[in-house]
Amino acid sequence: MAAKMPGRRQWWNPGWSWKAWAIILAMVFPTVGLTAWVGLAARGESPVDPELANLARANAGSEIVIVRGPEHTAYHSLAPLPAASAQRADGRPTLVFFSAPACAACERMQFVHRVMAEERDRVVFVEKSVDRDPVSAAYGIRETPTFVLIDAAGRELARFGALPDAESFRAKVDELLAGR
Repeated sequence: MAAKMPGRRQWWNPGWSWKAWAIILAMVFPTVGLTAWVGLAARGESPVDPELANLARANAGSEIVIVRGPEHTAYHSLAPLPAASAQRADGRPTLVFFSAPACAACERMQFVHRVMAEERDRVVFVEKSVDRDPVSAAYGIRETPTFVLIDAAGRELARFGALPDAESFRAKVDELLAGR
């Protein structure tokens, strides 16, 4: 058996006091615990649908930013909404889909982009991610999904929440646009 050299410590015993070990353990365990929790809790990001991205661009008539989240992929329009100082020249109303990356109900309503592609001649359709655009505060958005129909001058005409399917959504849009 090899003799221990004086003054030299083994790798597993650096000669620290129990207080030093307690401090090290107090720092290591929470870090390891947090890392494990984040790894287990993180569910990844929702997928991007290239077809929906193209529909969102065409519906909005502007460029979009794709915002991926744990529950929903938002196809956020970069175009500003109509306002009294910047009215839509064509006079069409705008239906705004206020969504959020953490909104599971928003992801179930991805059909709205397809439905609104059929309505481009009557209404402009844009999706706004509430965490990307302060305009949601101007319209008092408290929950997602929220749909707000505004006129060419940016005045609110109607508002509604989540609907279960494409047919219900189509009927609601037809009802709101019937008087126009």
